[in-house]
Amino acid sequence: MRRSSFPRAEHRLAHLVRSAVLGTVLCLTLAACDDLTSLDQEAPSRIPADSLERPENAPLLVQSAIGDFECALASYVVAAGLVGDELANSNLAQVLFDYDRRAILPTNDIYSTLTCDSGTPTVYTVLSTARFSADNALRLLDVATEEQVPDRTALIATAAAYAGYSLVLLGEGMCSAALDVGPELTPAQLLTEAENRFTRAIDAATTAGDEQTLNLALLGRARARLGLGNRPGAAEDAALIPQGFLVEATYSGTRTRRENRVFTFVSLFLSGTVDVPFRDLTFEGVPDPRVTVIDAGTLGADRVTPAFLPAKYSGFDSPIPVARWEEAQLILAEAAVAAGDVAGAVGIINTLHANAGLPPYAGGTPEEVMSQVIEERRRELFLEGQRLGDIIRYGLPLYPAPGTPFYVGGEFGTQVCFPLPAVERDNNPNIPG
Repeated sequence: MRRSSFPRAEHRLAHLVRSAVLGTVLCLTLAACDDLTSLDQEAPSRIPADSLERPENAPLLVQSAIGDFECALASYVVAAGLVGDELANSNLAQVLFDYDRRAILPTNDIYSTLTCDSGTPTVYTVLSTARFSADNALRLLDVATEEQVPDRTALIATAAAYAGYSLVLLGEGMCSAALDVGPELTPAQLLTEAENRFTRAIDAATTAGDEQTLNLALLGRARARLGLGNRPGAAEDAALIPQGFLVEATYSGTRTRRENRVFTFVSLFLSGTVDVPFRDLTFEGVPDPRVTVIDAGTLGADRVTPAFLPAKYSGFDSPIPVARWEEAQLILAEAAVAAGDVAGAVGIINTLHANAGLPPYAGGTPEEVMSQVIEERRRELFLEGQRLGDIIRYGLPLYPAPGTPFYVGGEFGTQVCFPLPAVERDNNPNIPG
């Protein structure tokens, strides 16, 4: 029998461990890795070697990559929300204080090395795992044929799109990062990598006739291009997104890694609360339904901070938007202002207002309209993993202001991106110590 061109599962597992955990041999330094049986409990690493060698399992590998991204997204939304101004900490755990007071150290293992099964909001390893899983599926599909994998081209499109979204979050939230034990990459380089993945996804989805994945990748590329300062290119992609388009990350209460982390962290365990800037938001006296926040009438887990809960995520299985038409419209509005079409931007804002049942926006100077576009973004994309990137990209004022006393000691700082973890720098031979 001819041997499959797919790598043996043992080799893939070794690569998964190396890349998923910061691209280095971190189990030597982490107590959490003492029990490697956790790797056997995760798809796809628990799949027997002889099963993984069969090309027909490519759909399973792509689905696993989607699952890795969905878990990473939920975790990132909470962590980034705490660093930004969407959430405030109400947990007594010292390790989470650094998020809220914007004083994140490279030695903080919480954001850097925890996995999705930990149940704690984390960033680097989970996004690196999601990115690797999708890229690895691409590598496997590249050596397969259409005869071996009938839906190969569509699967390539899906894997490339989800690799792109993992890279977008790394580019928007990390100060720098490394891929596959490679050199230290800047946010712009990470976003460029994301744009490349999305371009591949667009090409494959077009060939496969997969409209859903095509639009997912187009909007992802628009987001990456916006982050790179290419507003015309972003608008070109965003203009192709049809009204009503929506792709969501799905969740359930079956396993920790499958739970909507925003719901469990904020509403279930009361470890976080919706921060002051997002409470009681109105427009001309009308409550904004896009940011409905519930006063729970109780205190958080720290027994000090009032608990305010996001109505947007009401259960373990509440989906989180990955990409949707409204985001595309806001990209178009920003590009319109930059191109001098202020009236066009105002029209887009008012379409979104009409859809939300809000009074129209009267408009103003280009600077005022751009400020309103940013305001619309924070409301429309509330707790979807976009706000921290906006704070960094637009250079927005921080809340609370730097220097404000933190309620358990110290003061609020200015660290709004997650630094390259010390464990990556110490163990990656391609990054100077």
